[in-house]
Amino acid sequence: MPQKLLPLAAFVFDMDGLLLDSERRSQEILHIAAARIGKSLSPETMLGMVGRNVKDGPKYLEQHLGSEQLVWDLLEHFVELYEREITEGRIPIKKGVAELLATLDELQIPRAIATSTVTPVACRKLERKGLLARFDAVIGGDQVEHGKPAPDIYLKACSTLGHEPSLSWACEDSPAGFTAASTAGLRTILVPDLIQPTDTMREKAWRVVADLLEVEVLVRTKAELVR
Repeated sequence: MPQKLLPLAAFVFDMDGLLLDSERRSQEILHIAAARIGKSLSPETMLGMVGRNVKDGPKYLEQHLGSEQLVWDLLEHFVELYEREITEGRIPIKKGVAELLATLDELQIPRAIATSTVTPVACRKLERKGLLARFDAVIGGDQVEHGKPAPDIYLKACSTLGHEPSLSWACEDSPAGFTAASTAGLRTILVPDLIQPTDTMREKAWRVVADLLEVEVLVRTKAELVR
């Protein structure tokens, strides 16, 4: 039976937890930062920060800390510690990133980052690992009014690349990111990291895979390139 090919004009990636193995370290640093201000956050509360942008994250933390000042004190410590991780290059690249980007290069597929991280920080993280030049655009959470799970950031990424969402593929690891990409109309591949997908997410996802090596195989075997 002939293999069904699917249109692919552009590719949009999340960053943290997908390209960079950063979410685990972020959770550890959030715990340390909370302890510095004499507070504690449950593992469930800290996981709730995954995928939130610079606007939504503080509001979420305030619900759990009960004070806007405590939130900013915590974030001051978090930024100090996390910037050190970036500067010292301690955030590893996830399995399959090199292979997938090489295939997209070979096929000349334009690509963008759609991350809840603010743009300057996202660019520093990517640059530190030698990845920034591999992308045509970086869309950070500070560039859209509504963060994930709203579709805004994926719609902006597709617009920036000059391709319709229906002709674009996305890779995401978090529930908020998955909802954003799929709602925007991209063909969405779920690569779970810290948070396992619900049954509903598995049903809605085009594919649920273990790593980006599997995504590379999908690109090679399932993509009909659209020019």
